[in-house]
Amino acid sequence: MADGGETASPTEVIVSKIREVACDGGDGAYGHPKVYLKILGQEIVCPYCSRRFVLAAGAVDSAH
Repeated sequence: MADGGETASPTEVIVSKIREVACDGGDGAYGHPKVYLKILGQEIVCPYCSRRFVLAAGAVDSAH
């Protein structure tokens, strides 16, 4: 916790129906370079913005 009593905002969680996801930070020009991630287990965290991508029940390997 910071000295002013604020708490960090919670990490955004995105539920995905496919194992292959892309993340660009979601803030347009203030985001980050687009990265492609593959959910190998049940979730993966973006190395740039810490968004969590969680695999939905009944998910498939890809959208194709």
